Amino acid sequence: MEKRRLEELAVSLGTPFYVFDTDILRERIAWVSDRIRPAKLCYAIKANPFLIRAMDAHVERYEVCSPGEFHICVQNQMNMKKVVLSGVYKEYGDVRYAMEQGVVHYTAESKSQFELVHRCARELGKKAEILLRVTSGNQFGMSEEDVRELLRNRSSCPELQIMGLQYFTGTQKKVIGKIARELEYIEDFIDRLQQEEQFMTRELEFGPGLGVPYFTKDDACEDQKLLEDFAKLLERERSYELIFEMGRFLTASCGCYITRVVDQKRNDAVNACIVDGGIHHVNYYGQNMAMKTPVLTYLPQHPIEQEGEELWTIYGALCTVSDVLLKKFPLKDVRTGDYLVFQNIGAYSVTEGIYLFLSRKMPKIYLYDQKNGLRLLREDLETWNLNTWSEA
Repeated sequence: MEKRRLEELAVSLGTPFYVFDTDILRERIAWVSDRIRPAKLCYAIKANPFLIRAMDAHVERYEVCSPGEFHICVQNQMNMKKVVLSGVYKEYGDVRYAMEQGVVHYTAESKSQFELVHRCARELGKKAEILLRVTSGNQFGMSEEDVRELLRNRSSCPELQIMGLQYFTGTQKKVIGKIARELEYIEDFIDRLQQEEQFMTRELEFGPGLGVPYFTKDDACEDQKLLEDFAKLLERERSYELIFEMGRFLTASCGCYITRVVDQKRNDAVNACIVDGGIHHVNYYGQNMAMKTPVLTYLPQHPIEQEGEELWTIYGALCTVSDVLLKKFPLKDVRTGDYLVFQNIGAYSVTEGIYLFLSRKMPKIYLYDQKNGLRLLREDLETWNLNTWSEA
């Protein structure tokens, strides 16, 4: 979105707020899809659930990892055949409800989860397709031996069709060699399962965890090079369908967060700006106590009179020494009433912030595109009523 348009929105809408540009989002998805074709895309909606409608025509599946995320899909009348019900913790009532709503695709993170999906399918007289998640050594997924055991006994579960494997090891990876080794491992396991268990994999859902540039010292083109290198890993033919689960890599670049300078002071050697947002709204992966500087746009609301820049530390509105957004950031003639725009915030910040801390309002959320203009998705919300004792 152009700087002039961002300034118009900041002045007219009141801060703080998020705005997600769906033109940028669709361009990004088209770029990614073109390079990984014929592989399909699965959108991890935890990255930004407000974007699922904008995503719908451009991805083949949605990874849904909690009952709340599934209710978001139901509320938005999403195609249930595109939902993959995943997550490390699944309850009987939630799996059964999803199956009643028409969900076909599931993942199993354990043998007990596999049995849970089987139980619901048997009780409802339905068929389900399931992927077995393979662990990378953490709490997610199953060991190779557990996967083998389920495959050996698969004939006892006629309601379930085991489609293949799911494998994801982490996010914000920027070294293609690590991603290549992970892909090589899971594809080698697929080959061993065919040879030793006579199991033909039909689908591999793989989360490459491709990293995105967030900070001023990052190479702004590193994500482009990373995707090009990743695409080279996909050039050989495979007998199974590849599905890539992505969240951050698709959505980060489409979002902005706009906050206003509400106070200034000079505390000893520190030039301090206070803004009406803070770390409860702004969360970049890899950021810690403002040790890194995200890409930022400064929108002064007055004629610039100062010749040189000064170094300012930007603090949020929370009463904690942790609420530091920027340290020693160069600004020219910054004043109360000016705006700061945090870029590349389309992934996770909208849901990962410590929103209930100090009972401040949650910010407004907008979608924008040139065709439809600005659309309000959520008003600002009071949170104090969630942090108080409410008698029945």
